Amino acid sequence: MAKRFRLFNQSRSESKDDAPQLKVAKDRTNLLNQLTLLFIVLTPIVFVCYLLILIDPQLPINPLPPIVPQSAVQITFPPTIPPTPSVTPTRTPRPTNTSTPTPPATSTPVPGASTSAAIETPTPTQSPFNYTFELNYQRAQLYGTSWAGIAGLVLAPDLKHQPNIDVHAWGDAPLGADGQTVVSGTYPQYGPSGWEFTLGDKPAFGKWNVQLVDQDGNPLSPIVEVEMRGDPSANLAYIIFRQNH
Repeated sequence: MAKRFRLFNQSRSESKDDAPQLKVAKDRTNLLNQLTLLFIVLTPIVFVCYLLILIDPQLPINPLPPIVPQSAVQITFPPTIPPTPSVTPTRTPRPTNTSTPTPPATSTPVPGASTSAAIETPTPTQSPFNYTFELNYQRAQLYGTSWAGIAGLVLAPDLKHQPNIDVHAWGDAPLGADGQTVVSGTYPQYGPSGWEFTLGDKPAFGKWNVQLVDQDGNPLSPIVEVEMRGDPSANLAYIIFRQNH
């Protein structure tokens, strides 16, 4: 009887020692079940996110949106930007000939000549500036509608980019009366001669002036007058300066 009593007591002692291990195993099983349930819930969500990114790679949930390549030689314009009705004249008119009547029409007629005839000697002249410009307003493809600014390029007569040309802009805030100066080529996202002035983090209202200048501040182009009216589809004033002589 003593032997049987000891075996019974030993069996009960071993059962008590196994209780913590059984509890740990049960907790671990519950944790694995919860993780499995979590993966089951997240799987369709991840699938939907991948599907949305496949349909529109430009969505904010895409951590690696595609980058639009820039051309190194050709002029690059945003592909889907409609022109704005409020576009200012795109080119400064260049005078071609200056007529110098000899003698003037009001002078005494030359004897033997017709009284209705006048002698004219045309003299060709060049534009007073080395550069003309083209300006159009468009939606900023690089920044969306949460931005406003002025940007553009500087080109040679053969459309090659010209970096290292000073671009000066002034007017309403944030540029002010003294303005700011940037060098063409410092914003290559527009092209090898790209330049940019930021006016704010939303469509802006105001008037500004832009002009090419040399290192001494002498003008190389006419003054380009820019006016913003808070239009999100025209939050970028895009100016292309082109050398004419």
